[in-house]
Amino acid sequence: MNKKNWIEESLYEKIQRLMPIATVGLLVVHKERLLLMLRNNEPAKNEWFTPGGRILYSETLEDAVKRVLKEKTGLTPLKIRRKGIMSHIWPNSHHIAIFYRVDVAEDEVKINEEHRAFKWISKVTDELHPYLKGMIQESEIFLQ
Repeated sequence: MNKKNWIEESLYEKIQRLMPIATVGLLVVHKERLLLMLRNNEPAKNEWFTPGGRILYSETLEDAVKRVLKEKTGLTPLKIRRKGIMSHIWPNSHHIAIFYRVDVAEDEVKINEEHRAFKWISKVTDELHPYLKGMIQESEIFLQ
């Protein structure tokens, strides 16, 4: 990580309380299955969600997608396609999520400290978070 683009945690928490944060959300697909990760951190703590992260200062969107994919999953993208933008308003933060479908060749995920488990799904189920359902639907990951 480029330390010049890093924000001290206490300052970042203050920024989150004051303004929306620009993020990338990754709909990682391998053989028609979607990657979900069980989150350790807010927002969406203890929820199955897609990997994602904030966009760093001076980082292009595609570079943010590649960095977040590597940091959160250890996977390498084959194809990256922007699919939409959503406003995710959580109890303690507001994110503008630019989300992408990212096709990958492998399915051996290396999770970082922000997640405690992962799974691959092949359909939308009722227990998925509404924001996640919206991103999947808009991205046409599973045509029903």
